[in-house]
Amino acid sequence: MSLRGKWLLFKTQHSQLKQQLQQAFSQPSRRNLALAAAKFPADIVTKDRRLFDGRLLTADSGAPLPQHVILLHGGAYTMQGIASHRKIMVTLIREANLRVTYVDYPLVPEATVDQTLTFASQAYEYLHAQYPDDQFFLLGDSSGGGLALALLQQLQEKQAELPAGTILVSPWTDLSMMNPDLTRAAKHDPYLSLTTLKRVGFAYAGEHPVTAPEVSPIYGNFADLGPILLYYGTNELLVADDRRLVQKLRDAAGTDLAVRELRAMLHDYVLWLKLPESKRTLKEIKQFILTGKLPPRPKA
Repeated sequence: MSLRGKWLLFKTQHSQLKQQLQQAFSQPSRRNLALAAAKFPADIVTKDRRLFDGRLLTADSGAPLPQHVILLHGGAYTMQGIASHRKIMVTLIREANLRVTYVDYPLVPEATVDQTLTFASQAYEYLHAQYPDDQFFLLGDSSGGGLALALLQQLQEKQAELPAGTILVSPWTDLSMMNPDLTRAAKHDPYLSLTTLKRVGFAYAGEHPVTAPEVSPIYGNFADLGPILLYYGTNELLVADDRRLVQKLRDAAGTDLAVRELRAMLHDYVLWLKLPESKRTLKEIKQFILTGKLPPRPKA
């Protein structure tokens, strides 16, 4: 773990971040302009449109490569994307010349999985129709990672065209929060609350069982999902479920996996872009998208 990572861990452990985040999940703002088109640098070309029950913002250099990233943001299905998501988009555009679309999907409490997953599916189909020559990749962090996996499973079930690859960062894949190991892991996570996530998970499920695969994709089918690149930290609440996910993905036929378990790293650490670990992760993600090849397992 880098010195900057150790400093971040210490800072979050001794801050009010957990209380602030739980309040944000409970009373989410709908006035977040972090992903407004006007917030992007002048050299980035944006296309903003509202359709179906949400919004899509596509950004690129003006002459991008054919690789197109569909970004499904985290925020416990209650919060919109934040400035760090915009900065990740700008990094992918400037350093790899990718086209990136931010999916501003319906959120709790106004919506449940029925509206959210439906919009994600509609957005995927719409982008394929709008950019028929592009090669698509799903990128999801936290709840967005769970949504990306649920969408991927749904596409496979429908025998629709799958993305060329999927990247999951600290994905939230079991909204039931029933894994007994989570209680122990919660003591080491400086900003995620087990109680709050359990409450949000049941709200997101709506009329569905919280263990339904569309809500909690860890209970879904993992066969033939294509290449998946997975990242998570050992200091996060969801580490036990991420390890369950690793085993399911490794056991599935037709699904290739590269996994990075980062020692002592926080949940969704890539949102802190100045971390050396985040820089290495984004570099590896860019390489995967540009080549279509999963990175080899790190040397012991």
